[in-house]
Amino acid sequence: MSDAVTIPCGLCGRGFARAGLTKHHCLPKSRGGTAADVELICGQCHGMVHATFTNRTLEVLYPTLAGLRKAPELAAFLTWVRKQPPTRRTRSAPRRRKV
Repeated sequence: MSDAVTIPCGLCGRGFARAGLTKHHCLPKSRGGTAADVELICGQCHGMVHATFTNRTLEVLYPTLAGLRKAPELAAFLTWVRKQPPTRRTRSAPRRRKV
C-alpha cells in the first residue's frame, strides 16, 4: 500500500501526486491573472482546456473551474477522461477553431 498523497484534479477529479498536476490560471496571465487565480489540474485536462478555448473565452465565459466543468465543449471529454487511469497520457489535438 502506498503512502503517497494524492490530490484531485480540479476538473476531472482523478487523484494525482502533486508533480502530476499543472497550474491553470483561471484568469489568464495575459489578461491580468495573478497567483490568486491559479488552480491545480492534470496535464490532460489542462491541454484540452487550452486546445478548446482562447484566453479571451476563458476570461469572459469560464473564469472558474466550476464554469469549466459545466462547459458543453468539454462535457464529452470530461466523461471520457474520468474513466481513464491517471497514468494515461494523451495529447489533445488543437481544435480547428477554438471557442
